[in-house]
Amino acid sequence: MSEARVRPLRDFALALGFLTVLPVGREWPDEGAPQAVGYYPWVGWVLGAGAWLVAWLLQLLGSFSAAALLVGGVVIVAGWALATRMLHWDGLADTADGLWGSFERDRRLEIMRDSRVGSFGVTAVVLTALLQVSATGAVLVAGRLWVLVCAAVLGRAAAALAAWTLPAARTEGLGLTAVERPGAYPAVVAGLAVFGLFVLAHLTAPAVTFLTTMGVGVATAVVVPRLLARRIGGMTGDLFGASVLIVEAVVLTAGALLP
Repeated sequence: MSEARVRPLRDFALALGFLTVLPVGREWPDEGAPQAVGYYPWVGWVLGAGAWLVAWLLQLLGSFSAAALLVGGVVIVAGWALATRMLHWDGLADTADGLWGSFERDRRLEIMRDSRVGSFGVTAVVLTALLQVSATGAVLVAGRLWVLVCAAVLGRAAAALAAWTLPAARTEGLGLTAVERPGAYPAVVAGLAVFGLFVLAHLTAPAVTFLTTMGVGVATAVVVPRLLARRIGGMTGDLFGASVLIVEAVVLTAGALLP
């Protein structure tokens, strides 16, 4: 079990290089990487910090108009998409096409392998993007910048949890490499990333609003991958990406709408 050795920098680099455009950790293992998967939520911290910086600059410039905040929402959501190589958006489109394009499991998997995007995929991408942009704009209006970090972290925590607790739908493919039971090390690493949100909230957020947003986010992170996986008997790389975006959208919406 050489892969089980604790290599924090190497594992974080693997997760960062796989989930973002940053030129690190390109040697993703072929036989599973549960240790690196434990760092998925920490990649969310990186993306959330970037979004926080954009929002802070908008506030610093005094750009509080509705138009400026809408642009801020677009910039943050587009920035996340570009920073992650559109990886999750591609997964969302393929997932929507596959799950709603057929009633048969094998046909769904076949559709999800097709690089072409159909009407279901386009609709899912457009509606999810609109929801994320509008919710992010509302979060900026409310000054709840901590919600941006929560959304990015919990979205990737959902992917890690699904990789560790759900079977793979295929016997080959990139998504299969992440599906494996974790040891204590990656589970603790991921848990610390989520716990860090409570530290952040203690410094910046009202307790009731934060705990409610977290509750909604954690429940969504647990339930959404399972609902998607039930349709095809397991997880694929596309379903991981779709889960990330759906959880992000739900957390952003909850953070924007809660009093």
